[in-house]
Amino acid sequence: MSGTGDSRVPHSTILHVRSTCGLYGAERALLSLAASTPSPWRAQVCSLVSPGRVDVLSGAAREQGLDALTLEVPGRFSAMAVATLASEVRRRGVGLLHAHDYKSLTLGAAASALAGVPLVATYHGDTGATPALIAYEGLARVLGNCTSAVAAVSRELTARLRRYVHRSPVVYIPNALPLADACTEEERLQAREALGLAPEGSVIALVGRLSVEKGPQVLLDAMQRLARTPGATVPTLLLVGDGPLRESLEAQAQGLPVRFLGFRSEVRSVYAAADAVVMPSLREGMPLVALEAMALGRPLVASGVGELPHVLGTGRGLVVPPGDAGTLASALAGLLAAPGWRTRMAEAAREYVVAHHAPERMAERYIESLYLPALVAPREAQVAAG
Repeated sequence: MSGTGDSRVPHSTILHVRSTCGLYGAERALLSLAASTPSPWRAQVCSLVSPGRVDVLSGAAREQGLDALTLEVPGRFSAMAVATLASEVRRRGVGLLHAHDYKSLTLGAAASALAGVPLVATYHGDTGATPALIAYEGLARVLGNCTSAVAAVSRELTARLRRYVHRSPVVYIPNALPLADACTEEERLQAREALGLAPEGSVIALVGRLSVEKGPQVLLDAMQRLARTPGATVPTLLLVGDGPLRESLEAQAQGLPVRFLGFRSEVRSVYAAADAVVMPSLREGMPLVALEAMALGRPLVASGVGELPHVLGTGRGLVVPPGDAGTLASALAGLLAAPGWRTRMAEAAREYVVAHHAPERMAERYIESLYLPALVAPREAQVAAG
């Protein structure tokens, strides 16, 4: 049904909407879904940005051949932005709005009513970074009742949303990404040379926003514990990303072998240089960094939050309690001392990602579970009423 032009579907153009300040996991998941959506469906992207802020999402969408637009939104809500979004929906012949965060869901709920098109939403996970964000994310959960259907990217998030969303179905759909070849030994050596690292020696990587919920402060605490342990090896940390914790992390990292690489659009070389990837997150949904590392053949040490315990499973990675720097330090020490274990873990992880997280399958699930029901139900109700 999903790959053919179903005559029951009045429209097949989806407009993905997200408020963004960078190109992180949720943005890349959105792009992966949009780029993988099969014909006759058409996917477009709308990036909500604060006035004067650079729009990286629309630029990345256009690089993938997707139609995209930028909509400036001052503050948390703008009636003018709602009117503009509704106007774009009509002008572009959009049949369905797909919101990807609390701000896009707030504006999307109003715009969908104004334009007369259904709304669906994906919840990528809560940050809980500030009291204000906690309040807005709570509002977003309630607004799920204004949608035709809701997708959550982890089983944990699905169960949580079902406590708030009663009028709309909540479906678990895991993230996916285009699968690249695993990193080679030649790539590892080239990447280390480019980064000024020795061919041997332990290297770990953290890729993500430098914010409290991602737990970089926990990783630095773990490294400090290793530095205080007699005979322990302290790995070089490649820290990719930027965010509000940058300054405090630089102070915390004094005396440790940490490279702050900032935001990078190309991260394959960082993965290639690393012996392991670390995700010390305090909260997560289904992080693309985990899938990316696993697909590229890099063993992963991650907190047991969100979907990570299910994805890493038995033998596909190491799971540690969130916020536990001592256990994280011990896990890193053990893994970095056992190259054979790392190889077996990486092979099992890649096999799992290839089998379970192909983007084409993700797109099919969205069409079958969200898009078709959202578009068909109003039409059938209209026919029944007529």
